[in-house]
Amino acid sequence: MASSNSIIQSSRQRLSQILMQNTMLDLEDYRNEQLMMRSMHEGVDGLILPMLERNETPDIHAEVREAYRLRLREKQANYLRNQHVCAQVFASLNEANIPVICMRGLAVSSRLYGESAHLRPQSDIDLLFHENQMMDAKQVLWDIGFRPDDVYRNIFVRGDRSLDLHDEPLGIERIQAWKFLTPLRAPDFFSSAMQGELAGEAALLIATKVELPYLCFHAMKHSFERLIWLYDIALLASKIDVDESWQEVLLGIQEYALQRPCFYALSYVQKHLNAPVPEHVLDAIRPSMGFVEKRLFNRFMQHEIIPFLAERLFARMMPDFKHRLEFWRETIYPSLEVREQMANGGCVKCSFIRTRLKQVFKASVGFMREGWLLLRG
Repeated sequence: MASSNSIIQSSRQRLSQILMQNTMLDLEDYRNEQLMMRSMHEGVDGLILPMLERNETPDIHAEVREAYRLRLREKQANYLRNQHVCAQVFASLNEANIPVICMRGLAVSSRLYGESAHLRPQSDIDLLFHENQMMDAKQVLWDIGFRPDDVYRNIFVRGDRSLDLHDEPLGIERIQAWKFLTPLRAPDFFSSAMQGELAGEAALLIATKVELPYLCFHAMKHSFERLIWLYDIALLASKIDVDESWQEVLLGIQEYALQRPCFYALSYVQKHLNAPVPEHVLDAIRPSMGFVEKRLFNRFMQHEIIPFLAERLFARMMPDFKHRLEFWRETIYPSLEVREQMANGGCVKCSFIRTRLKQVFKASVGFMREGWLLLRG
């Protein structure tokens, strides 16, 4: 019987092939419950389902087509609601002269996906502000009906729509040691931002030299566990190639010291998602890897989702052993705010201990398994 890891790997490999359009989604794929569930977890189900429509196989019955059309209509409705909310939010912030940058999600779909923007999954709308304007921004959002979440102080909610407010783009408020990973900060986003449009309103757009390193960092922060984040990077790489701006982007990667996240992400999208990433770019950002990391990289390139990959790679990016120890301390025992978020309104101490025990057990089993495999060669 196939292991869960091998099922995930084979599913991710199949989904990558479909996204590259090297093969067509067919009825057998659609009936493969594990594959379709995986496509939803990976955030790419909306991108592959239209390929079923283009498949002219006669045994794709009307009820099958109607089922996926319903799912696509739901995605379209969610996208339009987010567009409406985003337009109102940007109009109000512009009127108050508060600069804002929309990160990831809605901004990425609007800029990179073209007519397929509604097919990319979207949940919270992530907004970045200057630190000294965060309180003013919250007042503007309050005035148009948004209210702070009971648990997450920087999430503002109105109905079923939520805004995730940031004055720092990396999440350093959660893990302080992350500030040693890269000098990339909010001022870099604003100083290089371009004036553009989002949801029909004037908006600041992230410059490519910042956006690509940032998207790679974000994907690595989550151990590359969703294929949609890598697909975003593949689309951005194609845009960079058309704009002939790889040299500018390469300078950004080096300036923000994010070679390792970018090497992992760009290597994957070049090989598996047909992204036009030049070899000289990969050569320029290739990190020094020991024997263990080479194995980790090879597993990643074989579509494996590796538990705790982010923590293991970020530890390697720390400037020295002292900072690495501090990073591990914060990772194992984070701040009270993070522990409260983990509890999600429940018992902070009980929830944290329960969660950490599970994670420590899972990590121990994983590392022992890897050690055994290493010993076996």
